[in-house]
Amino acid sequence: MAAAASAAACSASGSSAGPPRPGNTSGGGSGDGGSSTNTSTSGNAGSTSTGDDIGTGTGGSDPGPELVGDPKTCAEAAANKSYIGCDFWPTVTANIVWSIFDYAVVVANAGDEVAEVEVTRDGASVAHAEVQPNSLTKVYLPWVPELKGPDAGVCASGESISSSVRVDGGAYHLVSTRPVTVYQFNALEYKGAGGPDGKDWSSCPGLRMCPSSGDAYGCFSFTNDASLLLPSTAMTGNYRITGQQGWRSASMGGYAVITGIQDGTSVTVNLAQGASVIAGDDIPATPGGGSFTVDLDAGDVVEILGTPSSDLSGSLVTATRPVQVLTGMPCVQSPVGYKACDHIEESVFPAETLGKRYFVAVPTSPGGEVFGHVVRLYGNVDGTALTYPSGRPDGAPTSIDAGQVVDLSVVKRDFEVVGDHEFAVSTFMLGAEIVDRNTAPPDQKGDPSQSHATAVEQYRTKYVFLAPSDYDESYVDVIQPLDATIMLDDAPVDVEPTPIGNGSGFGVARIPLGPGNDGAHVLTASAPVGIQVIGYGSYTSYQYPGGLNLVLIAPPPPPPN
Repeated sequence: MAAAASAAACSASGSSAGPPRPGNTSGGGSGDGGSSTNTSTSGNAGSTSTGDDIGTGTGGSDPGPELVGDPKTCAEAAANKSYIGCDFWPTVTANIVWSIFDYAVVVANAGDEVAEVEVTRDGASVAHAEVQPNSLTKVYLPWVPELKGPDAGVCASGESISSSVRVDGGAYHLVSTRPVTVYQFNALEYKGAGGPDGKDWSSCPGLRMCPSSGDAYGCFSFTNDASLLLPSTAMTGNYRITGQQGWRSASMGGYAVITGIQDGTSVTVNLAQGASVIAGDDIPATPGGGSFTVDLDAGDVVEILGTPSSDLSGSLVTATRPVQVLTGMPCVQSPVGYKACDHIEESVFPAETLGKRYFVAVPTSPGGEVFGHVVRLYGNVDGTALTYPSGRPDGAPTSIDAGQVVDLSVVKRDFEVVGDHEFAVSTFMLGAEIVDRNTAPPDQKGDPSQSHATAVEQYRTKYVFLAPSDYDESYVDVIQPLDATIMLDDAPVDVEPTPIGNGSGFGVARIPLGPGNDGAHVLTASAPVGIQVIGYGSYTSYQYPGGLNLVLIAPPPPPPN
């Protein structure tokens, strides 16, 4: 079964508000991913009776002292296990964005010495950069067409990859002489401006007339997202896929992208019951509950594509050596039926780094509003009991099993969730039609993006993060103890956190971001906090966890029965 994004599903003509944007179809067929129906892709979701009350509990156990400091050397970074490191594997994922927009990684250096950065692919040098102390550098890299898939047409719609893909030597390898943080942007710019020095945007397809509408769409990317890349020293061989279900009415499947970082790695993918894989290269067609194995050397990439009616989430990836795993979709609406569609992607956290306590905060919307987001819960251990000290959101389960996924659909308030075993939480931003509803088309900002909630156990007291100047609005949402003192770029933050529940001791502070140091920011706190970084442009957005510790705090999940 082909997994392609049809023109009809990704845009709709005839709008009186100007040229249509990708994802403008208003209807979502029954069973489409991200619909307003609460779903569980496999297993028993436990009790899901209405529970949107405000609780008064005190939540889970104290997260304890922070275990990870700021590494000064690559050896310290390897030992400390956090998002800071010296060895990364940027990997292109499928996106129908026009290729004139740039795939890029942004490297931030919070140290006090210059970081020399070298990027190679399959042993050949691609780029070199110097990153000054307390600064960042954008490194533009060529797309890998086999992994990216085809571009949209001049009418900003088109088909994406239709089968699973293997590209030997398909990943980039980024090595730094000093500890750095790395984010990949697919794509970086959201409008036809900026890019490498001397870039000429005159050939942008959006400047040409769309025959079906008689208008030009304008040079906008429409489908962007960003991923926090994890250093290889924090990777493991165990991952529970934390993605989104396919978009059936648009024939768009989700994918998992696995990158080998050491030669001679054997990777087995045990599919969740609700998953189904489309064959491609040496990846076999595999139904839910099945498994397959691939062998990877350093830099080899497999992009495993699910059928549009299935969900790879909950599947278990096990490898004989550490690997990198990303999840995403070429384009998706959130929820289905609300424009517009956007590319989503994010790094998957190793299963051994998952925690038992999460605060899930609604992302700040354009203009500083707060409207909601889609939340998904992923089980990692059978019989995990879940409690909600701040009150249980509608449809939230009281227990979850390994490989089970529960879709809470649109959640409009912040909440706390605690398990007696580790589990995972992902969040998905809503379409511009919802989050920028007070702005008339075609000037709305926003669209879907994926991020992962960070376990309280992996919070930090210092973050170096990026909010690119390429976007119109950027925010950092800080989940913090109510009495914590926050400093941003050496200035005290005077935003009062909004309490989460009545008695958790935590709240969320929503902080607009200025330009910083060319988009680089440093946040410090008197107690461990978690952060989400958010940005908006015309019908596009990004969100990613701004960083986290990646201490091994959980056992590897047992193999499926």
